[in-house]
Amino acid sequence: MNEEKEQNLYGEEARSAAEEGDEINEAEEGFMKGYDEDSNPTECTNCHIILEDQFIEENINGENYRFCSEECAKKYEIKRDKL
Repeated sequence: MNEEKEQNLYGEEARSAAEEGDEINEAEEGFMKGYDEDSNPTECTNCHIILEDQFIEENINGENYRFCSEECAKKYEIKRDKL
């Protein structure tokens, strides 16, 4: 019976072996870029729901904001004016 030896990652030899295979190639980098973009979806500035393909973009005092609807954009402007 051939039992595999448990690897101790806290040892210097095992840590060196793990670091050797730790580089990311171009394909993995592209995959992670797409994953990162998908993992940080845009939210409505007012109600914070995740925005899909269609949304409203408003420029308020020189800054761009995204909203799920015109109604949310108006509510946000009203709240902002009260501050």
